Amino acid sequence: MVLIKLSILVAAFASLLYFTAKVRYTAENVVNISPSRPLTGKLSQTPKNTIQTIEKLFEGQLLGPECQVLHNGALYSSSISGHLIKAVDGKIVKSLEIYKHNPECRELQCSHPLGMRYWKDEKFVFADGRLGIIVVDFENESFKQVYSASTVIGDWSNMFADDIEFIDNETIIFSDMTPKYGFKDYQVGFFEMAKDGRLIKLNLNTGAYELFVDNLLTPNGLIAHPDKQSLIVSSTAALQLLRVYYAGPKKGSVEVFADGLPGIPDNLRATSSGKTFWISLYVAGTPLPQRLGQYPKIRKWLSYYSQLLVPLTLSLAPNHQVFIEMDFDGDVVSSIHETEGRLKGTTNVIDDGKYLYFGSVHRNYIGRALKPEA
Repeated sequence: MVLIKLSILVAAFASLLYFTAKVRYTAENVVNISPSRPLTGKLSQTPKNTIQTIEKLFEGQLLGPECQVLHNGALYSSSISGHLIKAVDGKIVKSLEIYKHNPECRELQCSHPLGMRYWKDEKFVFADGRLGIIVVDFENESFKQVYSASTVIGDWSNMFADDIEFIDNETIIFSDMTPKYGFKDYQVGFFEMAKDGRLIKLNLNTGAYELFVDNLLTPNGLIAHPDKQSLIVSSTAALQLLRVYYAGPKKGSVEVFADGLPGIPDNLRATSSGKTFWISLYVAGTPLPQRLGQYPKIRKWLSYYSQLLVPLTLSLAPNHQVFIEMDFDGDVVSSIHETEGRLKGTTNVIDDGKYLYFGSVHRNYIGRALKPEA
């Protein structure tokens, strides 16, 4: 018993020293967060746009299925356990493990699959928070790392690849959410409101890469704009969407696309119509760090406890969850509501016209619900 207590004290002291060292270099940034939009107009809840029943697909067979892709009648998903799955007619028909030939990596949990996109044939590309950018081939069951998280660009190595989007047949743009703190300590970056995020262009065939936009606040989900010159980016900590130009006369410029969102935006994915997109709000309302945007000293002090406070933010968030359908002019088209807290922590929303699918790093299943009327 004495040894157990001593071990706990040593672990707690080591943790305190670690975060003291990290927080010591935390900048005191003043950030203006726009007030959240009221749930009125097309954001209003009605009986018709409220989810009633949620199916739990593959419950217990997945761990933290952050992102899903629908392709040719099959549902593909990442899983933070280091697996990627293919499901057809409600059954998992293939499960690929990135650790298969690396037991040590499995033990150390050195992979964390996040945003995922279809590429070609049976190949998909996913952002791995720990490893970088990976191509997975479901036909020959292989993985290929095309960009390493240890690659140094500018002041930091890329340590938190979060989401990806294609801008042509062989080129992606991926978000590097907070390279100053990396995947391991991203919670500190959320309290600092560090504008260290960046977008990186990567050719999947040649491996050539280019940093073309930096100094962003927690860039996360991505979706290409139909103009083929820009993409929409969720700035998670700012509760807003940005429009970033990767080509044309405005190349490199950044504009606010949608502000004052009623929650923390995560992944952005096209609706089944292709004319609009879903905004997945991880939690609803305005969380504590955002409420303290004007008080950097308080946020710096709280960042010592960020690993506890970030999960607590999810627990204390309102049960009423909102998912927004938006067009590419930045106008809200419709909203979907869930009021019982079953979809808190949702990171991804897609639909096939009939059903909505919900991913989350906190659940052991993919949620599925009939798509309510707008």
